[in-house]
Amino acid sequence: MFQLDAEPRLRAWREFRASLSFMPLETALDAVREFWSTAPFAPYYLDPAKPESWPTPWELIAENYYCDVAKALGILYTVKFSTHGPVLDAEILNCEESGTGFAYNLVYLAQGKYVLNYADDAVVNIESIPKELYVRRRWTTEHLKLSEY
Repeated sequence: MFQLDAEPRLRAWREFRASLSFMPLETALDAVREFWSTAPFAPYYLDPAKPESWPTPWELIAENYYCDVAKALGILYTVKFSTHGPVLDAEILNCEESGTGFAYNLVYLAQGKYVLNYADDAVVNIESIPKELYVRRRWTTEHLKLSEY
């Protein structure tokens, strides 16, 4: 999907989100993980400290640049705009690892029962996240004004 031009890419994203409706929740989340694991990486695209400057769901897909923040945002948008979204209480947690300073942008669903964007090869839960990670910033769907869409 990511190699397509903007308009076909937006259609493909819509079709992917619709396909999630026919899957059990855990299968759908694994499909979302797999889908976003193929996104092309572009470092430093979005500023994690300025969510007011982040693109809308459709702008994100049309622009097709995915730093770690943008990838987390894409995962959140995909889940939120699927039929599974309303029950998952989605958030993005901007975390830092103590000692190394390495940053993670985690998509935190159902109070941590499901965590995406920590590992490309698995949906994990909060128990799998090292205790050395601490939350620097937290964005809910209300912060991202997703109710406007």
